Amino acid sequence: MRFENHHAYPHCRNRQEQIACVGEAMRRLGDGCTASDLKNSLGITQAQLEGIADEARAYAVAASTIQTRVTVPARRAA
Repeated sequence: MRFENHHAYPHCRNRQEQIACVGEAMRRLGDGCTASDLKNSLGITQAQLEGIADEARAYAVAASTIQTRVTVPARRAA
């Protein structure tokens, strides 16, 4: 697995941005990502990760399950 250090986490201004940053990293790394994957990818410590892991996981799940519906005019759909 290839890791990229995006350096975004240290620039987060508040807790919500930190949660979004870690949640997006979880989505980017995909199923089976581990704590060490996240720490290596974002350059964060175990303590930083433990502080927001549950909320970031919830963010990642919610962001992955939102589906955008495309509307098609009735004439084109038939």
